[in-house]
Amino acid sequence: MRHLTIALMLPSQIHFLGVTSILRAMTEANCNVVTIDGENLREEIERLHPSIIIADALCVDGEWEEVKAAYGSSLKIIGLVHSQLPPQKLKWMDDTFSIYDGQDSIIQTVRKNMAADDEDDKGKEISPREKDVIVGIVKGLSNKEIASAMNVSVNTVMTHRRNIASKLHIHTPAGLTIYAIVSNLVKLEDIKAEFELGK
Repeated sequence: MRHLTIALMLPSQIHFLGVTSILRAMTEANCNVVTIDGENLREEIERLHPSIIIADALCVDGEWEEVKAAYGSSLKIIGLVHSQLPPQKLKWMDDTFSIYDGQDSIIQTVRKNMAADDEDDKGKEISPREKDVIVGIVKGLSNKEIASAMNVSVNTVMTHRRNIASKLHIHTPAGLTIYAIVSNLVKLEDIKAEFELGK
């Protein structure tokens, strides 16, 4: 049986207990349900490593852009909605369900995102932001320089690097250089030029 960590960011105790009860009814996965408050969202995600976050859609703000950039498709965010919301409120969500949905519908939404997670694991697809980090590494830039070029935090770059290593099973700059050349992220002559400048 698959083990799945699902983080709930639901300020309402009624919503939290209801969703927890529904998740425990899932038969195809052993759900480890944890709670996050969103105060230190990135730190909580790093500590708990959830596959899915179910969040009250009204609690989701701009910090989620950095979360989605850092974790890409490896972290699914499902929004619990109370009423119709403007599209910009839902833009960080991979999926949603309503407080009026039944248990079967909610479980189906979670299942669909578990399946998407499985497909992502098989595909090991590198996101555009991760490709930018690889190019930075190949050019010999530090984490701080890559962060500055991408306009993100150093922590985000470090998270991208961990995700890249996990997806590609490549842990050295030399290995990433070969990957970048083979994947046409950089040209061999560019690498040679960088090497010549470094001498």
